[in-house]
Amino acid sequence: MCRRSCRDCGAAWPAVLLAAFVSGCAGDGVGLDASGAPLGAGNAAPPPLTADFQSIQDNVFTPICVRCHSGPAAPEGLQLDAAHSYALLVGVPSAEVRTLLRVDPGAPDSSYLVLKLEGAAGIVGAQMPFGGPPLPQASIDVIRQWISDGAQPAAAAADARELFLVTAVSPPDQSVVSARALRIAVSFNREVDASLINYTTLRLDRLTAAGIEPAGDSLGLQLAKGNARTVLITPGATLTAGHYRLTMRGSGGGALADQQVHTLGRDYSFEFTVEDER
Repeated sequence: MCRRSCRDCGAAWPAVLLAAFVSGCAGDGVGLDASGAPLGAGNAAPPPLTADFQSIQDNVFTPICVRCHSGPAAPEGLQLDAAHSYALLVGVPSAEVRTLLRVDPGAPDSSYLVLKLEGAAGIVGAQMPFGGPPLPQASIDVIRQWISDGAQPAAAAADARELFLVTAVSPPDQSVVSARALRIAVSFNREVDASLINYTTLRLDRLTAAGIEPAGDSLGLQLAKGNARTVLITPGATLTAGHYRLTMRGSGGGALADQQVHTLGRDYSFEFTVEDER
């Protein structure tokens, strides 16, 4: 979640307010104009917000949140562009309150996204959107309804390719993270075969000058709640400062695969550094 602004997001504002809101945020703003609106939007009013993910992406995340939450340096690894947002929200634990999911399918009252938008008791930091007026309750209610309906993804276009791909990782590759806030998530373009999520297909190692050493035998491995495209990896103990690599076995017998038995085709890995907080 963003340390300075837009940890969780609201709905589209008038351009002048949106520009004031995003001006202090250190994102790259890819796909947005100077006012924070999607490129090509012109002066036309956005379509009304409806209780489906595509509408929420188009009216909330893209015009307001992406300025901060995009690219490898996205705060807390939470990228809210269209390619990553669903995978890193639905069923994924909040970095601020470990016991809550960012979006808990079917349970808006315990979804941290909603609590941040409403400024509810128990949140960490300020109500979102940061630095501006609260999102109208009518807009929050639409987001609540989407979550109540099971937080379904946007309708996917037909894809005949037999490809099983990694689409997002958190923390991002080569990032520096706090052990306290560490949440490891790997998202794919297809639903994962849960029977193949185990210690032979997912391995976390610590990389040292002396070589590679396992980072513990007690990793928690599970699919995200309501989001079978995202795998959550939880270290059994707090990771010490150092450099780590998560590797997914993508070929050979028993390799990680989707529910149609398509494998990654090769091993896939990404690395991150846990900082020393002393």
